[in-house]
Amino acid sequence: MELVFSTVLILILIFLGMSVPFCFLAGSLLYVFMTGMSTGTFVSTAFYALNSTSTLAIPLFMLAGTLIEQSGIARTLIDLAEIMLRKIKGGMGATIPLVSCFFGALSGSGTATCTTLATMMSPRLQELGWDKRYLAAFIAASGPLGYMIPPNMNAIIYTMVSNASVAALFLATIIPGIIWAGLYMLVNRLVYTKWYTPVIVDDTFMQKGSKTSAEIAAVVETKKQPVPKIFAILQAAIPAFLMPVIIMGGIYGGIFTPTEAGAVSCLYALIIGFWVFKKLNLKNGFQCFVRTGSSLGTLLIMFPMTLIFTRLLVTNGVPEMITNLITSISTNKIIILLIIDIVLFIAGFFLDAGVLLLVFPPLLIPTAAMIGVTEVQLGVIMFVAVGVGTITPPMAMNLFITGKICDVSVKDMIRPLVPFLAVGVLILLLVTYVPEASLFLPRLIMGTV
Repeated sequence: MELVFSTVLILILIFLGMSVPFCFLAGSLLYVFMTGMSTGTFVSTAFYALNSTSTLAIPLFMLAGTLIEQSGIARTLIDLAEIMLRKIKGGMGATIPLVSCFFGALSGSGTATCTTLATMMSPRLQELGWDKRYLAAFIAASGPLGYMIPPNMNAIIYTMVSNASVAALFLATIIPGIIWAGLYMLVNRLVYTKWYTPVIVDDTFMQKGSKTSAEIAAVVETKKQPVPKIFAILQAAIPAFLMPVIIMGGIYGGIFTPTEAGAVSCLYALIIGFWVFKKLNLKNGFQCFVRTGSSLGTLLIMFPMTLIFTRLLVTNGVPEMITNLITSISTNKIIILLIIDIVLFIAGFFLDAGVLLLVFPPLLIPTAAMIGVTEVQLGVIMFVAVGVGTITPPMAMNLFITGKICDVSVKDMIRPLVPFLAVGVLILLLVTYVPEASLFLPRLIMGTV
């Protein structure tokens, strides 16, 4: 009963707008007050939550993503995506999920992906006649692709409360991430005419397209790049694509750990930014460190506060209670998986991604193990659920970011967002009921998972 009161207090404080870490600390202190237990374990739990080499990978990959955004690599990836899709109808819109995959392979951050794409791609596409409401919604929906394509910072957080391998989790998200991006491109192809008013430009006038000018506009949008420029973009993209090859090759080749891979990615981004693209200098390089530190502070205070409450739940047998509750409803594996999906889907409406990944795994792992779901598959299910949560109000962080940058209200993004949200739910069901979608590559490369 004390835990129920503590949980209710946490939820009330979250809804009132209090900072999430302090909500969990307040809930933990209420439990201590009601039970009379000692707070002696709080300090040790908080210390060991941060005293981890895997935790060190988080700031390193965050810094790498910020450096990549500033170094000019992101602009090169956008140019490359435009070349690859220039002959496809609605191809300029389809570059959004493609660039999200490219950028995710470098940074591992959905938030960084949304910020970069909204800043760099939205103005360019609006000039071509794309509706900013659609762009904001599409970019927000593509944010989860930033961490489905490894490296994946969510995977590092997940390993803090599970026994899953970071390397296995990196591999497990590749196939679902590619399918997710492919379905987004298909949706864009089907609906883009509702949100795209072609801009026709010639030597004497500019007119916003009508039905009679749509075909001409498509030619303008997908106009061939001069051959020298294509070669220049392809050449500039080589350093960008070498980065994931070095990182992932080093991890699976046994050269360095995922944490060391974060350090290597930072060093590589600095070298590329300073000496290859020459977009980085001492001033904006220092600002990258400042921005990373500011973002990191939120995570570092959330980890210990959240894990203190998670420890209280685990030591009081809440995971076993949840298992018994679910099995009392049904012992059918399909139904149990559906219940887990519904719980994660609804929780994503209200809780931050970090909270979901720190609190829910210890509670759901026993239930998942009982029905034969591995911790790696459960992790992928949670990553997809977190991704859907980032585009589902009221705690839709991606919508807030892209809406602010694109100057669009969340309300105006809902209509164009609906088909992309449906795809996210479809991917959640895929990774839930087709284990090989997430386990094929880890089993192929690493053996058992």
